[in-house]
Amino acid sequence: MSEAGGKHTITFFVNNKPIETTEDELSGAAIKQLAGVPADYQLFEIRGQETVPVGDNQVVKIRPELKFRAIPPGTFGKNGSLTKT
Repeated sequence: MSEAGGKHTITFFVNNKPIETTEDELSGAAIKQLAGVPADYQLFEIRGQETVPVGDNQVVKIRPELKFRAIPPGTFGKNGSLTKT
């Protein structure tokens, strides 16, 4: 996906905010840092109707239109679900 003469830019989203990077892979901590999210927030990848937790040391392959949700710790239910009941 690289362009001739330079790195390509990939746009992904954290809390609906567009984030740009030239990196193909980022850790959960790096994603939060790029998005300006506090380090203690929980990061989740949004995959259709499900949300998948992303750890700070977990490496994610970055692709266009990838979506994440970052939320303060302790704001989701006892089962770790983002769905309100």
